Amino acid sequence: MARKRLVIIDGYSLLFRSFYGTRFLSTSKGVPTNALFGFVNTLVAMLNDYKPDAIVVALDAPGKTFRHTEFSEYKGTRRETPSELQSQLAFSREMISALNIPTLELVGYEADDIIGTLSLKARESEYDTLIVSGDRDSFQLIDESVTVLMPQTGGGHKLYDVAAVVERFQFQPLQMIDYKALAGDASDNIPGVPKIGDKSATVLLEQFGTVEGIIERFDEVPPKFQKLIEPYIEQMKLSKRLATIARDAPVQYDCAPYTIDEEHVAQIRDMMESLEFKALSRRLENALGPYRTASADRAAAEVGIENLELEIKPPVTSYEELRSWVSDQAFSLVPHTESVQPSMFEESRPEYFVGLGGVVRSVPLEFVEALMHATAAQAIGHDLKPTYKRFALDGAVPRFDSMLAGYVLQSGRSGYDINDLSLAYLEVPARTPELQASALHYLEKALGDRLDKEGQTKVFKEIEMPLVPILAKMETTGIAVDRTCLESLSGSLDVSIGQCQTLVYELAGGEFNISSPKQIGEVLFEKLALPGGRKTKTGWATGAEILAEMEHPVAREIVNYRELTKLKGTYADALPKLIAFDGRIHTTYNQTVAATGRLSSNDPNLQNIPVRTELGRQIRKAFVASPGFMLASFDYSQIELRILAHMAQDPNLVEAFEKREDVHTVTASLMFHQSLEDTTKEQRRLAKLLNYAVLYGVTDFGLSNQLGEGFSRSDAAALINQYNERFPAVKAFMGAVVDEARAKGFTTTLLGRRRYFPEIHAANRGIRQYAERQAMNAPLQGTAADMIKLAMIRVARLLEGKRTRLLLQVHDELLFEVALGEEDLFGPIRKAMEDALPLNIPVEVDGKIGPNWLEMSPLP
Repeated sequence: MARKRLVIIDGYSLLFRSFYGTRFLSTSKGVPTNALFGFVNTLVAMLNDYKPDAIVVALDAPGKTFRHTEFSEYKGTRRETPSELQSQLAFSREMISALNIPTLELVGYEADDIIGTLSLKARESEYDTLIVSGDRDSFQLIDESVTVLMPQTGGGHKLYDVAAVVERFQFQPLQMIDYKALAGDASDNIPGVPKIGDKSATVLLEQFGTVEGIIERFDEVPPKFQKLIEPYIEQMKLSKRLATIARDAPVQYDCAPYTIDEEHVAQIRDMMESLEFKALSRRLENALGPYRTASADRAAAEVGIENLELEIKPPVTSYEELRSWVSDQAFSLVPHTESVQPSMFEESRPEYFVGLGGVVRSVPLEFVEALMHATAAQAIGHDLKPTYKRFALDGAVPRFDSMLAGYVLQSGRSGYDINDLSLAYLEVPARTPELQASALHYLEKALGDRLDKEGQTKVFKEIEMPLVPILAKMETTGIAVDRTCLESLSGSLDVSIGQCQTLVYELAGGEFNISSPKQIGEVLFEKLALPGGRKTKTGWATGAEILAEMEHPVAREIVNYRELTKLKGTYADALPKLIAFDGRIHTTYNQTVAATGRLSSNDPNLQNIPVRTELGRQIRKAFVASPGFMLASFDYSQIELRILAHMAQDPNLVEAFEKREDVHTVTASLMFHQSLEDTTKEQRRLAKLLNYAVLYGVTDFGLSNQLGEGFSRSDAAALINQYNERFPAVKAFMGAVVDEARAKGFTTTLLGRRRYFPEIHAANRGIRQYAERQAMNAPLQGTAADMIKLAMIRVARLLEGKRTRLLLQVHDELLFEVALGEEDLFGPIRKAMEDALPLNIPVEVDGKIGPNWLEMSPLP
């Protein structure tokens, strides 16, 4: 008969490890949540992977323990708990209670002692014990019936049994006590034996087994260790007593089977929502399923059906029937997918579910296609772009897309799953396609009301929704690629990589793996003993910033080698594999990834084609015009600086743009008290760096790195102060933006698009300042994103009925394939972009034309 499993969670240890091992998280109101997130994430993993029969949480009781009586300085080095963690520790008790998990704490004892006692009692009751902890103190308890599950830095969890402990430490679990008696434990302020470190302690345990073994056979201890240990034998004994977990604490627990009723499920669901753990909440609820006293999935489905007024009608059998049923009403449509629950239409396996309010019917694919071609403007869906591509729809803008509405309302979310939105805005689940088809009508109302309330309806209806058919068409069209050009470039890169590799070996005095950061560090800072090395937990730091500061030529060649291999692997070799049957590459544009409002591109990312190096630019040569066409690029000139001038109304910036003067030269002239004619190239370079540093909130430290050799941090700070003196309106504007973010929790673009900054209230100074720098740039970058999206919409209307087509959007650039004979479109395209979002200063668009994306000539 299989033994049952008891899980004991070391509550505060797990919360502490989650707090320090998880990136800072907070709610949209700035409430810290990272410790709680890590705790729940580990709980979900434990429930799914180990399926315990009983669960208990052990907590440290307030006050001193028996160890403090013996050693008053025990844990005396512990630093004060950060306020961001204290609030989470307090909330954790409520959360554990809502999970219906019993807690145990005992005055005078630590949680470890409760765990040690329970694990021993569990073995006697024929239970196996899994300890969930972030502290390796519990490793001493591991035996044939006790294991430890520990969260790992960077994510995931590791299970420690006897073999895993021996593999990691080279001694048995129980010897962990003797190990700490020798090496000490700084976290608990266990003194150990001074100058006996990890390696020495391991060597001694391998030979003598225990502290007692060392004392009994002291004459066999190597002299170098005798000298260290002899004065501290009593301290070593004390340290062992302090490190030993008690297994006889007066604690009672009966290993009652773990269950959770619907009332507690509702409580924990509300807590997860208050913490804004949308996806994690769903995972937790699924993991709790086997422990619920009622059928969880069925109960949730019934609640959803009742609240969403779902009514199942027979499947549609003809297009005429579908048109008659839909008539001129708004209809929802959801593609059929394998859902969490079995489909209610299991026999027919429809392609789509179409809904009118709470009435849902299954509809064959061909009927949905005909309906969308006839009346796409009445369609309500979630992520409708794939449907537009599937049916080759062109032009008609759908009525409502809940994914885009969710994104506009909260652009910082990690995802916009329809079930998450339904839980967040309707407070009911929508796990199946049928329920989703019903929920979409209610989401249109709920999300639409929120958009109106926040003044974001224009962003949603006039920017995001019209882009759906435009992006679908761009993705379907793709861009022609010259495979031969890429293959030739790959061959040239092979030669260059080989030459670079040979040179690196010569400069390093031998061969090594240039792709290995570990080996690079060993060669540079150990073999060659070059200055500038910096140790990390995993070895020498060999990042680009480290290598860039080194004067030795081998560092420069290693950087060159990295650039060459990246170009070859990421572009020259990878892009040909992505060329479709039509000789074109078809990227996918994402509207809901970038919090700034910008579009992103993937599979492949065509917004990241290199432009800074000559060799990198050669990749662009492979993107070509089809026969009968030419490529034309239209790029906004210094658009974020122009938006800054408009929003800040700084007279110097406004005047420079109005006079169509070079804004960087004007900036240099004002900063260095020079006439425009006498301003040097170096002064212009500094001014350009400052103009963009202001845009992105770059610190004096960051600017000093950009300025290059010879510029200290104080030099950079002086330049920033000098800039602020010359452009006071810019400084005032940036300060006002940050103040708005602090007061409201968000910033807005010219058109009202919001971006939330919960971290702007973080107690951690670094996190808070990073949020402030992001907030400074958000209105500028967000407005630029709105502008180019509006330009795409205007241009799409301009191209209706033409052969010319929009291919790519890359940051502030639009790339077209212009049909020969339609060159008269150049002027209207440029004007459509310049007029997309009127500013009170001139907006300029640079145009270029050519046979490929590299070899292009300026348009007049």
